Amino acid sequence: MDGQKLSKFFSRWWLVLILIATALLRFPSLFEPFTYGDEGIYLTLGQALRKGLVFYRDIHDNKPPLLYLLAAVSGSFGHFRLLLFFWSFLTILVFYELCLQLFAKNRRAVATATTILAVLTSLHTFEGNVANAENFMMLPTLFGFYLFVKIRSQPAAFLPWLAIGSLFGLATLFKVPAAFDFIALLALYTTVNRKIKTKFFQNGLFLTAGFSLPILFSFAYYAAKNSLPAYWIAAFSQNLPYLSSWGSDQPQAGSLPIALLTRAGLLAMVVGLIFWQRQKISLAASLAIFWFGFSLFAALLSGRPYPHYLLQTIPPLSLTWGLIFAKKNFAKLIPIGLTLTLITSFLTFKFWHYPNWSYYQNFYQYALGGKDKQAYWLKFGDHTVAIYELARYLQTHTQPEEKIFIWSNQPSVYVLAKRLPVGRYCTAYHIQDFDKQGTSLRQVSAQPPRFVVVEKSLPYPALEALLQTNYLFDQQFGPFAVYHRVITG
Repeated sequence: MDGQKLSKFFSRWWLVLILIATALLRFPSLFEPFTYGDEGIYLTLGQALRKGLVFYRDIHDNKPPLLYLLAAVSGSFGHFRLLLFFWSFLTILVFYELCLQLFAKNRRAVATATTILAVLTSLHTFEGNVANAENFMMLPTLFGFYLFVKIRSQPAAFLPWLAIGSLFGLATLFKVPAAFDFIALLALYTTVNRKIKTKFFQNGLFLTAGFSLPILFSFAYYAAKNSLPAYWIAAFSQNLPYLSSWGSDQPQAGSLPIALLTRAGLLAMVVGLIFWQRQKISLAASLAIFWFGFSLFAALLSGRPYPHYLLQTIPPLSLTWGLIFAKKNFAKLIPIGLTLTLITSFLTFKFWHYPNWSYYQNFYQYALGGKDKQAYWLKFGDHTVAIYELARYLQTHTQPEEKIFIWSNQPSVYVLAKRLPVGRYCTAYHIQDFDKQGTSLRQVSAQPPRFVVVEKSLPYPALEALLQTNYLFDQQFGPFAVYHRVITG
């Protein structure tokens, strides 16, 4: 095949090749054992909803409800990962359409940006294989930016502007930091639409109203379920001390970390500079810089080193690499500068790193018969096999509606056993962080379950005293000790 034919082939089929590569990168995620703690929480809450419980009032986690609703619809770990698998393809296709709008169908720019997004959001490095909120909230955010770019300079009725804002509101109902993407949109709207006098303020209000509508609807729903105070505390107000707890030993100014205030100041300077030079900066560059700046600020807000936080920055960073084909030298420097910023942030905040080669090697050795299932599973931790054995034991020794209490940070056991926890919390760290009044232990004492499971590496003296009085040791599964209640009388 000569060079011209090869070029023609890739110009027609490169998007298909990208989607195939994405499938290969994501395919191992469909066969992983169910050990990731956050997914265990999401699916435990989803299971609780399917059994009639109300989020926040009856079962707790500290995110808005859309992620748990998707988990409830999925119904199982395998289906949840499969949903993410196809969701990722939609995300790539919407990003591709956004690139077509921004780069005037420059194929090299579109292909470069889309390829980078597809690869970085699929890699194990940023936990692209895990069904976290960041992987889901990208789609409505991208769709919102796409619609904005498409209609920004056209006379339009209020409905499209409401729709754009609503997409960002839906993204925020996956995880609150998505609200910073909406702030980036408002900054972009102010910058590029300022010269469009007609309906400037009205459309800005429609954007804001659209953003507020899904959130206000969620408030109304949980108010009707007598769960509004619990919802507000868990998903919104309680997150502030939770986020700040990681960096509580940092220098403070007015109860806020100085490093956080410094980042806010730098972001404000960038916004001001872009607005000042708005006539000289393209729409694509303005969008990418605003979006990257606010998404990175959101990702670093807590100072916690979880790499999936950085997924929020990948779409705008990928966009900037389309600028490498711009005519202006300044635009070509943007992707280099923002990439270095992300790398510096990764190293400074000591984000955890998940290796890619060993992850894929482990799966494909198993898939090709080079190792058995147990050897494959053990790469995910020595406790993996024990989790499944424990879940099978609990499922066969309890009734379907019977609740159990597990003092551990492995909530996947609840889902695999198809049982619910005693009380509102499904992990030990939830009880430690949020149950300051000790209601969980009181519920275990008042309505003692037949089975209590304790992970030996997590001491809980008050629970140990209760076990010594009313329970006998039953079974040991790896790090998990199972206790059976003594029936008296």
